[in-house]
Amino acid sequence: MRRLLHIAVIPPLLLGCGDAAQQAAEEALHEGAIPYREGRFQEAAAVYAAAPHDARVSFNLGNALYRMELADSATRSYRISEPAIMDITLRAAVRYNLANAWTTIALDADSAIHRCDKELETTVIQGDDIAMKLRMAVTRDSLARVRQQLEHLEDSALAQGAAAYKEALRLSPADEDARYNLALVQQRITQRRKEAEQRQNDQQKNEEKTLSDKALLLMKKADELVDRYKFTEALKVLQDGLKAEPTLQQKQDYMNKLDLVTQAAKAQ
Repeated sequence: MRRLLHIAVIPPLLLGCGDAAQQAAEEALHEGAIPYREGRFQEAAAVYAAAPHDARVSFNLGNALYRMELADSATRSYRISEPAIMDITLRAAVRYNLANAWTTIALDADSAIHRCDKELETTVIQGDDIAMKLRMAVTRDSLARVRQQLEHLEDSALAQGAAAYKEALRLSPADEDARYNLALVQQRITQRRKEAEQRQNDQQKNEEKTLSDKALLLMKKADELVDRYKFTEALKVLQDGLKAEPTLQQKQDYMNKLDLVTQAAKAQ
């Protein structure tokens, strides 16, 4: 992402204007700017957070929080600041920085998804220790749930980031950085849709393979019974399999075998 906007320091000569709350806000803008410029973002955030409510202070607090890698907290601070800012240029800045924060949340979620995937790969349920296998199963289930939540978070954050960049561009059409960042976010959204489609296709193939394996196993068991002229028992094996897995109806070989064994059982 390109640049993060920051409201300029209010000149000290204006500090005598306005009521006490406004003067305190002006002082916070001035005092917080020094540690912010020097990279002491926690100190700057403390100055901004202690000031009376002011849209500009909330905006700069969001910037400090963002620099502290607290993007979620930054989004809340930006949203607090936005309603009270009437200047179009500053409103565009709020939307731009808010979009940056949402995009960062999406990127962080994506990194966490990759970490979950690595843990899932190494968390294998095996061995003869029942207690250990149970713990591994619980761990895998927990990781899978966390991964699903992160997937939703990334999709939601990307969508909100794109919407905020679009609004920033509406307010400031010449903002090329916003246009560039929006293009990156939209590319990522498209990529994630393709990845989701691929996962769905892979899952369907796995389900079909599992179905085929189960059908072959039941058919083999039925054939063994037929070879021993136990047609009724062979028929029961196939019928019970169909009751347990109605999707076996999709397997033509299985249904043909069921029909053949049914006829043989009737003729017996």
